[in-house]
Amino acid sequence: MTTLRLLAATLVIAAATFNLTGCGGNRDLDYKKVEAEEAQKRISELEKQLADCESKKTSTVIKNAKDAGTADDTATDQAAVGSNAKVSTRGVEVVITIENSILFKPGKADLSSQAKATLAKVATLIKEKYPHHAVRVEGHTDDTKITRAKDEWSDNWDLSGGRSQSVLHYLLERGLEPKEMGFAGYGEFRPVTPNSSDANRAKNRRVEIVVIPQSK
Repeated sequence: MTTLRLLAATLVIAAATFNLTGCGGNRDLDYKKVEAEEAQKRISELEKQLADCESKKTSTVIKNAKDAGTADDTATDQAAVGSNAKVSTRGVEVVITIENSILFKPGKADLSSQAKATLAKVATLIKEKYPHHAVRVEGHTDDTKITRAKDEWSDNWDLSGGRSQSVLHYLLERGLEPKEMGFAGYGEFRPVTPNSSDANRAKNRRVEIVVIPQSK
């Protein structure tokens, strides 16, 4: 909790830094730029501390499950990744689903601090329980067309691919093997439920991390 409070406070400071109320010349602007860069550096440090802490919690869950002989249960995977992700199986595949509201701001592909903490748990689960498995990161959107973010994304294929790529790169930062990784963007074409309500659209906006056994 202390780390979370520090992160929140630093975010507030960073926001205030960008709120320029006057122009005092290039020196003033340069100083504020340095302040902003230092604030962003501190945010990154706190995000890493939080992610490391969450990763340790996941390791403890997996270890306790192994000691109790329940490590192969899907319930163990769910406990390991926490409430911000949903674990299910699809044949021999393990599918870890995270709604985009946890991961991204609307129309963006930059990971939030909450996203990084959640993905740190996922990376630890895969490394410790599913080593040498293939991992495919799949991005999905609802059927709402790109409007406000047209300057960033051409369509939902583009957005979903960009988001899955962001997740992939963060999982690589947390120690997953590049040769076992891949990503895909499916746009709005693989919904889990009809896009008939706001609640359903929220479920369709998601990233799925698919863990697949590889033949030896």
